[in-house]
Amino acid sequence: MLKLFGEAEPELGVTELARRLQLHKSTISRLMATLEAGGFVQQDSRSGRYRLGLQLATLAGRALNQYELRDVARGALVTLAQATGETCNLAVRDGDAAVNIDQVLSPNPVKHLGWIGRRLPLHCSAAGKPLLAFALHTDIERVLSVPLASYTPRTVTDPSAMWREIQRIRVDGVALAVEEFEPELTAAGAPVRDYRGEVIATVSASGPSFRLNSDRLLEVAAHVRATADHLSAGLGYRAPTIPVISVAPFGVPGHASPVLRSGELETTGVNKAPKRPGNPGNDRQTLTGRRAPRDARASRAHVPPAGHIARFEGDLGEERSRW
Repeated sequence: MLKLFGEAEPELGVTELARRLQLHKSTISRLMATLEAGGFVQQDSRSGRYRLGLQLATLAGRALNQYELRDVARGALVTLAQATGETCNLAVRDGDAAVNIDQVLSPNPVKHLGWIGRRLPLHCSAAGKPLLAFALHTDIERVLSVPLASYTPRTVTDPSAMWREIQRIRVDGVALAVEEFEPELTAAGAPVRDYRGEVIATVSASGPSFRLNSDRLLEVAAHVRATADHLSAGLGYRAPTIPVISVAPFGVPGHASPVLRSGELETTGVNKAPKRPGNPGNDRQTLTGRRAPRDARASRAHVPPAGHIARFEGDLGEERSRW
């Protein structure tokens, strides 16, 4: 129906639309009322005729951005797949799902075979979790207000547990999905931001769980986050220099936790904060009770409130049991 509107005929009435589509005028009236409510058409108050609405321009802009993003990210995805040896995807949000818009397959004989256009749940996929974690608070509440689908015994379906997972992702800047969406499939995903700082996509790497054990998964996650940060910088995003110590280091006890310092991804041991060489006195207390370097430019915007940290640390036993 919308294709009937063109440069030659920018406005059409119900009678003309009904004649061309060979539908009853009452049917056309109902369809046009629905399209008008969504902003896809506008009705002239004097003539009663319809023209295309601005919502179409918004959708067209989103589509163009996705194609441009795919072109920009292609080289980085290839490099990431070579560095990790795993299948790598670029995904964007579409409603309450993440959708793969590009993919580079693993060079290994045993690999995860996804496909472009595949829809993934927000709450239990490495591609979807960052899109959910950095959404508006009201949007997150809406998603978690309905029962979360369970795909495997490891799928997190409890809203309170999901809020804790969201906080981990916000602190670590990377999400993990260990057999939460598919059995024997493990993945890591990180957010890609535009020049405004809004999360517009995710980069992820996924592979068989036997290959992505805890040590290897941390290494792959670091590559994924570095790639996402690189793409974000290419899109004009300038991240603040914030030293972040992860309270729950990927939920993997006894392994390194990623730390963002001066825009680079580094690692420290569990509950160990890096110290500034030659200046041990210029420290501050960390969330884990250790001391970390003071950064005059550091912002506390991403540091969870103390009450949440207490609850967060209390759930580490649950995370350990999953490993």
